[in-house]
Amino acid sequence: MGQEITCPGLEREVLDVEQNPRLNDKQLSAAISPKQLLVAVALVAVAAVILGLSQLLIGPNTATSGYLTLLFLLSVVRAGSWRTRLFSVMWSLTVAALGFAVGGLGLWATLAAVVLVSLVQAFVTVGESSFLTRSPVNLLAFASLSQSGAELWQAMLGSVIGAAVIVAFAALTKSRKQPDAAVVPLSDRISYAAVTAIGSFLIVYLAELLDFPYREWTLLSFSVILAVSADQQSQRGWSRILGSVAGVALALMVSLLPAPVPLVLAAIFIVLCVAYINAGNYALFILFLTPAILLTTASEHSAFALGLYRLESVVFATVIALIGSLAVACLRRPAVER
Repeated sequence: MGQEITCPGLEREVLDVEQNPRLNDKQLSAAISPKQLLVAVALVAVAAVILGLSQLLIGPNTATSGYLTLLFLLSVVRAGSWRTRLFSVMWSLTVAALGFAVGGLGLWATLAAVVLVSLVQAFVTVGESSFLTRSPVNLLAFASLSQSGAELWQAMLGSVIGAAVIVAFAALTKSRKQPDAAVVPLSDRISYAAVTAIGSFLIVYLAELLDFPYREWTLLSFSVILAVSADQQSQRGWSRILGSVAGVALALMVSLLPAPVPLVLAAIFIVLCVAYINAGNYALFILFLTPAILLTTASEHSAFALGLYRLESVVFATVIALIGSLAVACLRRPAVER
């Protein structure tokens, strides 16, 4: 089960991609407002300062935990009520503790926890904006962290720090007015829970079986594709694949530049990721997301190998998500015909 800890949290700098009602997979305009750019810069700067101080004063394990939790909860800044925000914080701490606890218990314990979290999150009803569909990814990240020599208090302290930053930022930021969430039918929740649990199980198990080092990338892509409605999942999958191909090419070109240019550009890409997703431009978000991840991932692999791993993870996640969606549609068809 031992794996290097990657940075799946970077992909959670999406301001809750799958829940953004303004998000458009087909949007091609590169325009962003000065306000959107300033908000993105502020979010990235606050995260960098807080995590940097955590690493300097406490240690890297606490900083990593704070990073994971902070990005997991970014969407909570926009939540319309404190009840939703506090519930989301408690859920994130629960996922972190569970992930850390099962990390040293072996593959099957981790798989059981992934399935459990996948099932539970489908029935979260305290504000759909807190419907944190990437819970299995965070659980997996904390399971990996527990195997790196980190102690429980370091992981939980980091999680509390990350959550506190989000709560403070939410208190200073005017929340967006959101329409009342539509009631999700029980049958939809059950089918979503089943597909998420089965797909997550397969992704983690096959990654272990094939010794694939970036299972978090695959699981996150899978979660984001499933989070949109069934008629949008195919478009979302293709957007991720095409955007990832372009992003890998961009990352390979940037990696050839002398230091510290790649890291400076990576920071700019991160800001653009946040700005474009807040603007509702999914295609450009993916374009800048991929090089940002590849350029900031500490790995023994070359930039070219990392790019291939990235493409493999996105394609596999898309295939699993679409198969699951198709299976649900086929099972529902007889009931509709009757």
